Amino acid sequence: MLFASPLFLFIFLPAFMIMFFVSGRYRDYVLLAGSLIFYVWGEPIFCFIAICSAIFDYKIGDLICRSAISSRKAKLYLAVGIIANIAILFYYKYTNFFIATLSSLTPNNKFHFNTLQILLPIGVSFIVFEKITYIVDLYRRVGEPAKNLLSYLNYVFLFPKLLAGPIIKYHEIDKQFRERTLNAENFFEGFKRFLRGLIKKVFIADTCAEIADQVFALQGADLGFGYAWLGMLCFTLQIYFDFSGYSDMALGLARLLGFELKENFNLPYIATSFTDFWRRWHISLSTWIKEYLYIPLGGNQGSKTRVYFNLWICFLLSGLWHGASWTFVLWGAYHGLFLILDKLFWLNKTKKLPYFFRASVTLILVMFGWVIFRSKDFNQVIIYLQKLISPLDHGAAYIDITNNIWFMIVIGSMISIAAMLPGYDKLNKYYLSFRYRLSLESLFFAALGLLAICKVVGMTYHPFLYFRF
Repeated sequence: MLFASPLFLFIFLPAFMIMFFVSGRYRDYVLLAGSLIFYVWGEPIFCFIAICSAIFDYKIGDLICRSAISSRKAKLYLAVGIIANIAILFYYKYTNFFIATLSSLTPNNKFHFNTLQILLPIGVSFIVFEKITYIVDLYRRVGEPAKNLLSYLNYVFLFPKLLAGPIIKYHEIDKQFRERTLNAENFFEGFKRFLRGLIKKVFIADTCAEIADQVFALQGADLGFGYAWLGMLCFTLQIYFDFSGYSDMALGLARLLGFELKENFNLPYIATSFTDFWRRWHISLSTWIKEYLYIPLGGNQGSKTRVYFNLWICFLLSGLWHGASWTFVLWGAYHGLFLILDKLFWLNKTKKLPYFFRASVTLILVMFGWVIFRSKDFNQVIIYLQKLISPLDHGAAYIDITNNIWFMIVIGSMISIAAMLPGYDKLNKYYLSFRYRLSLESLFFAALGLLAICKVVGMTYHPFLYFRF
């Protein structure tokens, strides 16, 4: 079940919210039941496996807490828990990738291994990372264990963040499971945030996706310099508005339920370096990599060579986390390289350069990275990058994108106006019964949100990009 679908918007969400608010002391049971129904709708088999695995993790966490700090037993339980979770991730996400790679390495394909019929469960990477986070934090004695199995299962399966994050730590949300605020202001702020994400998704991300998909589907001879840059720009916009739109919707839904999750984006395309970019892009993932991979590898300790090696390894694995393909590994290596260059000289040498120059250079390099991320194989990467630096190559294809471009301009202008509109002073003097401030911004977003909902009913649906990760 997907957020930007009629089934979710018109049936599941209204029915769930009514049950949730009238359930009283049984509210957490309703939350878990709703979350499981939400997930089992799309993943009936894996949902059962995930539940069994979560119960196993809960028991492992209890055993870790009962063991002495850093004792041999605690380390053994931690290792068992991590290996069990990595095994799930490897089987579903990387088994066929490993088989295909192994087959390609045999001389003249002498030994061919057949791939297996394995479907990638939606959101498996996010679920596994959070489950690992829980047992590692218990081993480190960071925070308290879940007060009961119900709380832990709600942590794992909380449906607003279940499919594509943000990745959260149990100890950051533990108090909210014990006590959270449900009121009209939270409800309407959450609903407004959800609408903002829906607007980003259906108006901007999906419109850009139509253009990007057409451009990246072109063969080498058909793709020219202009289309190459247009496709790269559209995918750059698509992936940001798609993922940040989902995050807005997730945070908004969580707010409806009384939870406040951490932000996952902070204007990444104004970053002045790759280091700055990863402080702004998919913040929960970059934080996870730092705390649960980079620091255990040694972090900034040791020689400079060791530090750079740790950094590069982290981003190679980050690329592989995004997908079982060598293009994702290359994308991770690309970002790892520029992060190392930041440490070597870029951050120090560019301090006095104008902000606009640093931000522009970073954005262009990030955009080139998105070409690697979007391409289906190395051959497409090479051809596409060649087209980007060949201004005299006009290509042979023609794509009619006039309607898409005008639509993006109109909607983009409306959203920009809404974002800049201050609350109209006279209207802000008055409060409704639920003390929610009425403003032109709210009315503007409400109108856009209504249009977005109407578009959902009649549109061809584009799944969120990060669902496959």
